[in-house]
Amino acid sequence: MKSDAHNLERWIGLSLRFGVWGSAVLMASGLAITMIQQGLSPTTANPTLKELWSELLSGSVDGFAVMNAGLVLLMFTPFLRVLTALAGFLSEKDARFTAVSLVILLMLVGELIYSIR
Repeated sequence: MKSDAHNLERWIGLSLRFGVWGSAVLMASGLAITMIQQGLSPTTANPTLKELWSELLSGSVDGFAVMNAGLVLLMFTPFLRVLTALAGFLSEKDARFTAVSLVILLMLVGELIYSIR
C-alpha cells in the first residue's frame, strides 16, 4: 500500500512540474520570439481561448500567442493536479479521497464556468 501512495505522489509531482516548467518554457520562448521579431511592444488585446488556439494553429509563430499559451497552461495546472489525484485514488479504490478529489474538481470547473460568463 505504501508503494501505491508513493507512486501517486510521484505522479502528482510530475504533473505539477510539467505544468510549471512547461509554462515557463512557453513564456520564455514567447518572450524571446517577440523580442527577435518586433522588439518588445506590448499589445493591449487579451485573446480568448478560441482566438489563442487559432493563432497557435495558424502556422505563423506569434510570440505573444506563445506567452499566452504558457499562461493558460499555468492556469490549468491545478486542474491537471486534481485530475491526476482523482485517477490515482480511483485506481487505488480509495472512496473517501476519490470523493474529495471529485468535489474539488467540480468546484474548479464551477469556478471556471462562472468566470467565463
